[in-house]
Amino acid sequence: MIRLVLLISVSFILILTTSGCMDIVEPNQLAFVLGSAIDHADNGEIEVSYQIVTPTQKTGPFKESSGNSESFFVISAKGRNVFEATQKIQKKLSRRLLTSHRILIAISENYFNKNDVSKLFDKLNRDPANNQRDIIVMVKGSAKEFLMIGHPMEHLSSIGAGKELQINGMNSFSTRQFIIDSVTEGIRPLVPTIQIENKKLSIKGATPIAGISSYAVLNNKLKIEGFLNNMEGSGAVWMAGKGTFQGITIPWEDGKGTLSFRFTHLGRQIHSESRNNPEQIKLTVKAQAYLLENTTSLDMSEVDNMIEVQKYVNEEVQKELQATMDKVQQWGSDIFGIGEHLHRKYPYWWKLQRDDWDEKFKKIDVTVKADIQLMSNGTSGAQLK
Repeated sequence: MIRLVLLISVSFILILTTSGCMDIVEPNQLAFVLGSAIDHADNGEIEVSYQIVTPTQKTGPFKESSGNSESFFVISAKGRNVFEATQKIQKKLSRRLLTSHRILIAISENYFNKNDVSKLFDKLNRDPANNQRDIIVMVKGSAKEFLMIGHPMEHLSSIGAGKELQINGMNSFSTRQFIIDSVTEGIRPLVPTIQIENKKLSIKGATPIAGISSYAVLNNKLKIEGFLNNMEGSGAVWMAGKGTFQGITIPWEDGKGTLSFRFTHLGRQIHSESRNNPEQIKLTVKAQAYLLENTTSLDMSEVDNMIEVQKYVNEEVQKELQATMDKVQQWGSDIFGIGEHLHRKYPYWWKLQRDDWDEKFKKIDVTVKADIQLMSNGTSGAQLK
């Protein structure tokens, strides 16, 4: 009986001491990382930087937001890979690094040019601590400096850049999407590019501001083939079916005045013109258009003018998107996923074409069509006089 009581007592003590969450880390023991930066370093190393929120920061979004060293800090280390550099950073901190709430990963253009970017994503894909929802951007210049600057509206530059993409409908630049695009045979990655410029926001003087300046087109080796400007990049995202195209301002055909539209319900469709010749592609973009500004002499209450304007905006959008398509085709990077469409539609044909798809993408015939419906002319017909 005594042995039974002793056995039960020991078992109870063991249960109490081993069943608890012994590895739990309280929030006040964590360092919340909201942005990461990757820069090229000499001797085959990389420089990893983390933008970490200062827990005791209590200032509002407009109080000393630009370059405010109290709301966050940036800490860096060099290593042979991301893990080694991160371990060096961890040894300098009193709290455990937490990257699962990270918003953005910034990689410098120099790093893309001099290193194999695909090696970065092994840790991001393998380590369950990474959320893969964070946004991938390229930085012209130092990615570490981008993390160090402030933002006029947000506490951190990483939050500002993330919201800038989100508010403009660019929601398909996550780490997960980048990894999918980089390993899929029939599509190539498109990456937003950030540039730091000095802007005069107040009478006090110029302030460094980071903003989306262009989009980098990558090849199958994740090397830069070229850059699209903001308007071209927005059109490319529309044609790739990955985001929205906010609107357009076009001059009227007589050169007197302009028309401005906002687009909603965007979509795209890819069709092969002939079953016998899959290399003749028609890419159709669709949208609903709302006329928001009219500085021409057109009276938009007249049906003939409405029909003429709808036809004209389709022709102009078609012309601009075709120019973007032709420009990207010269580089050979299929950022639109046309190869992936052909892969699913013509799997036997694709088996013969998938090798060296970048070179073959240059030679296929892609025609861009626009199907935009004018939904509203606003609350007035002609201009107010």
